[in-house]
Amino acid sequence: MRCGLIDEGRYLKLLSKNLGGVLSTPGRHVQSVARSSFDAWVKYYRNDENSPNITVSYYTKGALVALALDLTLRANGKGTLDEVMRALWLRSGGGPISQADIWQAVDDIAGRHLSPTLSHWVHGTDDFPWPELLNPFGLTWQATTPTISQRWGLKVSESALTGIKVSQVLRGGLGEKIGLSAGDEVIGLNQWRVRRLDEAPRFMVPDKPCPLLVCRDQALLTLTLPADAATVAAPGEGDLAPQGNLVHQPTAQAARHASTLRKAWLSS
Repeated sequence: MRCGLIDEGRYLKLLSKNLGGVLSTPGRHVQSVARSSFDAWVKYYRNDENSPNITVSYYTKGALVALALDLTLRANGKGTLDEVMRALWLRSGGGPISQADIWQAVDDIAGRHLSPTLSHWVHGTDDFPWPELLNPFGLTWQATTPTISQRWGLKVSESALTGIKVSQVLRGGLGEKIGLSAGDEVIGLNQWRVRRLDEAPRFMVPDKPCPLLVCRDQALLTLTLPADAATVAAPGEGDLAPQGNLVHQPTAQAARHASTLRKAWLSS
């Protein structure tokens, strides 16, 4: 974006996609980004249907750690992530650096003891305080309407020819609660054939549970969808909904200051 290949709107969309991807991964509350980086040497590229429930990507969450650190430094008027990286390069002399070097560089640039916060983000599994981080820049997370697969906590493949195949069932979602498993093929709903999950509300009777016909290992099973299946909230925890977009929405009082911070962040 700084060199003009993409504009600010596109950049915010990319950030939104990354943030939403992490927020919709239950494994972020199980595995820290540091542990994910360590485990990558033995099992990151051996993902299975349960990986989203027990792991998080150190690429995507790591990028959010960097974003959170940069926004914190800029909001407090004490340096930037760019300055931290330059300080680390000078400290390293072109060689390796330790975690202690990173903590020291962050504290030096911040002018305060910020490294415990960064350590918590890197080694902990809590969600970051996104509203607190985004508000000074006039940004807010605007929730979008989730799809049926998102509402049910499922990742599926769909086509008019092959129908609906469940690839992953996310922990805490409706799919898990009613007994769906990875590998299930969703065949019918309330006596109607369905080929896309977003068709489901058309065949549901308001305020009534309905049967969901699935095929598992060549056997036909009937599961029960609850009455609120069409409107149930997508699984997720924390301050932000898993589906959304970053948008400019500063308060009138903070508009000028937020605009200055955002301009410095996005165009420096």
